[in-house]
Amino acid sequence: MTLSFRSLVFLGLSLLLMLTTTFIHAEAPSTSDFSGESLKQTAEAAVAVRRENQKLADQWAAEASDLRSEIHALEAQMETLQWRREKIAVYMKDLENKMATLKKKEQAANEIRNELEPFLDQTLKKLQDFSKNDLPMLTELQSPLLRTTKNALDNADANMVQKTRHLLGATTQALEYGYFPQVDESEIDVEGRHIRVQRLSVGRLALFALSGDGRDAWKWQKETAHYEPIPHFARSIEEVIQITQRTRLVTLVELPVGQPKAPEKEASR
Repeated sequence: MTLSFRSLVFLGLSLLLMLTTTFIHAEAPSTSDFSGESLKQTAEAAVAVRRENQKLADQWAAEASDLRSEIHALEAQMETLQWRREKIAVYMKDLENKMATLKKKEQAANEIRNELEPFLDQTLKKLQDFSKNDLPMLTELQSPLLRTTKNALDNADANMVQKTRHLLGATTQALEYGYFPQVDESEIDVEGRHIRVQRLSVGRLALFALSGDGRDAWKWQKETAHYEPIPHFARSIEEVIQITQRTRLVTLVELPVGQPKAPEKEASR
């Protein structure tokens, strides 16, 4: 608006000066009425008018150049804005497609969660029940990881991958205890006396205990839930403990592990 107003002012002044020049020529007396001084004044006035006209013309040319530059700049801005508008529309379309894809994935994940979460809880419950009926030493060894797994399954912020990983870890540990011997130190109750011993589990076949001096030995009896003395096997138990701790070369050792129990179906035949 400011540039247009100035242009109108320049144009008005130009017209005014032109009218003034015309008026001077129109009102000028005949040649016979002019003196030398009058002619000089008239010429000077005409020159001044032309000079002012030229000045206004130059100003208008500069103003026109500025206006053209501004027009070009505005056109460039309009092109940029148009490009940005079209680009934003493309981005919006792409985001809408991605949101739709994510929504489908979320629905699929929810369906998997709804099916998998009950299975994980049921599997953990079976693992906990199995651990309760396991050898006392193995029950104690599994307890920390089972608690951690329970906390993970009950954690609302944990995703299904984390929950599944925890449960698989607990299950793998429980399986390994059934195949490999384990050794630890603990106190056991023998006829009301608390004795510090080394415990040895031979998979899930048997659980033994050895006194600190290596003279006395016991075997866990599941039927009575007590440790029964087996002093004649103290040396053999000590050798197996040393083999398990890798302080002794592997050799054949006789232990009273008993016969493995047959599966229920085979036992009923």
